Amino acid sequence: GEDGSGEALIKRVVALEGDTVEVKNRGQLYINGEVQDEPFTNENARYRFGPVIVPKGCVFVLGDNRNESLDGHVWGFLPKENIIGRATLKFW
Repeated sequence: GEDGSGEALIKRVVALEGDTVEVKNRGQLYINGEVQDEPFTNENARYRFGPVIVPKGCVFVLGDNRNESLDGHVWGFLPKENIIGRATLKFW
């Protein structure tokens, strides 16, 4: 992540290379013009973003806590080679 700590961050991959990403209409996520159903988010985003096209070799990631997350809407696209794993368990 861009936090400079070297820590691994867990984020959700929401778009792949070539996809168009936009956050609009009261914080709803749109991928390629289609609104996404995201029951796992804490709340809709309180920001607008995009539209942007994910470049080749990258993905776009967002945190589930959209308004408090350091994620793609702050630091941009994530190169695929920076993905280090997959989260398989959610614990609260």
